[in-house]
Amino acid sequence: MPLTDEQLADFRTKGFVVLKDFFNNATMQRVSRCLDTIQTKQSEGNLDAKYYEISPVTGENMLVRIENIIGDHNDELSSILLSSESIDALSRILGETPILFKDKINYKLPGCREDKLHQDQAAGWGQYCDFFVTMVVAVDENRRENAAMAVLKTGNYEHRLMTEEWQPLADGESPYSREEEYAILEVDPGDVIFFDAYVPHGSPANTSQKGRRNIFLTFNRLSEGDNRARYYQDKWESYGPNKLDDARAEDSFLV
Repeated sequence: MPLTDEQLADFRTKGFVVLKDFFNNATMQRVSRCLDTIQTKQSEGNLDAKYYEISPVTGENMLVRIENIIGDHNDELSSILLSSESIDALSRILGETPILFKDKINYKLPGCREDKLHQDQAAGWGQYCDFFVTMVVAVDENRRENAAMAVLKTGNYEHRLMTEEWQPLADGESPYSREEEYAILEVDPGDVIFFDAYVPHGSPANTSQKGRRNIFLTFNRLSEGDNRARYYQDKWESYGPNKLDDARAEDSFLV
């Protein structure tokens, strides 16, 4: 489903837009199978790099994300996600050809920690360029009870960092605490969310018995360079992947 002029205007006003049924059910079944394979196979170097944390809810070690999933080691998934429709929508939003900056599968398993209100740009991205757009592909149902994202819906935010780098917003305020200002994005498999790197967003801890997986693909404008290899080289040096029996505490990753 192409991005309409109305949806593009909505993105420019609010910093995010939701496109329903961007991928059909058959496609999402393929995506889900690809994610099952990635989750169970052994990582090769920093490809399909897995991150584990200690749940502040249950105290158990759990998978929270897998990064660096796009490439010839996952041909099928890459070809599905980087479709002509995806590139066309991103090109319209960015105003030129997009280039992939980073990518991950985000897991919100039962007991997973909250993501406090934050801006993605606060995660040190400014050293690479100053504007990014993330495409979120819902693989499972996202509902309030299993930690659906909450995003500022008013458009009333500054398109710059509103805090120090690596810090959440509003003293770690819950993204559900001001529902008059935040939209809870209850999306279904195949729905896609586009949002910019400055719009405040977050999600609560998953205290339900139902997990959810979302794929996050972040892009910058081609004219601002191919920064992906440098980003991951820097990240592996400071915050590399780990193993289940070496899970980190939740306070080791702020944004």
